[in-house]
Amino acid sequence: MSPVNPYSKYIKQYQTSNITTATPEKLMILLFDGALQFLQKAKTAIAEGNLKERSENIDGARKILRELMRTIDLENGNDVAKSLFKLYNRMTMNLIKANVTRKSELIDTVIEDITNIRWGFQKAIEIQNGTVTLEEAMQEQQAMEGAEHPLLRKDDNNAG
Repeated sequence: MSPVNPYSKYIKQYQTSNITTATPEKLMILLFDGALQFLQKAKTAIAEGNLKERSENIDGARKILRELMRTIDLENGNDVAKSLFKLYNRMTMNLIKANVTRKSELIDTVIEDITNIRWGFQKAIEIQNGTVTLEEAMQEQQAMEGAEHPLLRKDDNNAG
């Protein structure tokens, strides 16, 4: 049995306060971070053969993706909104396959996609706040070796 952290009560209060006072933009980042944490735990569970943990963590990430899908206004949205919806849907399908097949490679693909989307949202927030210019964000994106933007990737499930 692991020892109880004497600060866990304060950590929980801080986390709750962080969420209840967060801007909508910050909440998006927190959702991405939460999904990434679930997916890392799912990968560990697959490696350890822990079926219950694998399933629970994949389900947690899928719930976050479903919530992100609900935030997209497809009726009034543009092509980017539709592509983002398709991407979230593809990631959700990959997680279902990963849960059934126990293949962490599928989880790795979803982690990569979420990481890329999170980066884009973070840069958009920074540009909006004036902490980064569009040019700086574009330079940073170009400097990322082999970076492939998930919204621009064409495959059978994401063809525009």
